[in-house]
Amino acid sequence: MKIIKDYLDSLFLTVPITPETKKAKEDLLAIMEDHYHELIAEGKSEHEAIGAVISEFGSIDEILAELELEQAEEDEDYPEVDAVSLDEAIDFWAVTRKFAFELSLGILLLALSMSAMMFIGFSELFAFLGILGFSVLAAVGIGFIISGSMKYVREKRKLDDRPLARDVYKEAFFQLENYDKSFRMGLALGIGLCILAIPMSIFFTSIIYAVTLGISAFFATGGVGVFLIVYTSIVRNGFKKMTNGQYFVSDEDRPGPRAMKHSYGSAAPLIITLRKFYWPLVFIFYLFWSNLTGWANSWIIFVIAGIFYSLVSETLKKRK
Repeated sequence: MKIIKDYLDSLFLTVPITPETKKAKEDLLAIMEDHYHELIAEGKSEHEAIGAVISEFGSIDEILAELELEQAEEDEDYPEVDAVSLDEAIDFWAVTRKFAFELSLGILLLALSMSAMMFIGFSELFAFLGILGFSVLAAVGIGFIISGSMKYVREKRKLDDRPLARDVYKEAFFQLENYDKSFRMGLALGIGLCILAIPMSIFFTSIIYAVTLGISAFFATGGVGVFLIVYTSIVRNGFKKMTNGQYFVSDEDRPGPRAMKHSYGSAAPLIITLRKFYWPLVFIFYLFWSNLTGWANSWIIFVIAGIFYSLVSETLKKRK
């Protein structure tokens, strides 16, 4: 229910916090969750159910009118002027699609470079062509990966730690729902091709006794499969990033100050400090303890440190 709860939080973002509004929010959340479970019982998928719930409960204007309340003026912690607009979100999704294609194509070209090398590279007559094909395809593939990644990272930084406008949040859910079928088909076909690559290589190697042809077929077929998996996964993640919370987080491991404050409240400065110094201190302690007692079992320090860090983070997380 986290997605529905986050969406409801975004609707009440600029509503004054009073006993009446808190009660209205709790009641509305209960109604939305009940409706979600009804849709699931009817055979709807999770994304279809969430999309339908958000579509039907997409505005709280009537609730505010009944409570005789108005939305609060712009809050310094949630400045509407800084919110990611729908146009910016659409541009980001377009960049994400382009990045997904360039990265996937780059990976496919690297796989095809290996396929070309194996197919013609071991023949003395065509050895030069094999090396040339490998070099050209690999160079172009790496170029696509680097170029696409740089543009994508630059676009993400423009949106980092900015609040998501309500229409962006809502549109992201619809886009995610609409793309779900394409994602499932692309993922299934991609996994199928990756699996098929293994028996294909065995067939050529064992039946036709063409080892190089078998390995070449493995790289070519697997490369197409990976292309589909990576492309559909990145495009879907572009929509999902706009539904994960009230703020856009460029790097999942490094949420910005406002996203941290939204999640941890007054404990945000402590979490930010902890993230900066905790693991370096753990590593220093690991080296000290390993030199003192031996290196055989000192790895357990990282396990204990990870569990402790997770417990502290969850304990400090703000309960809305």
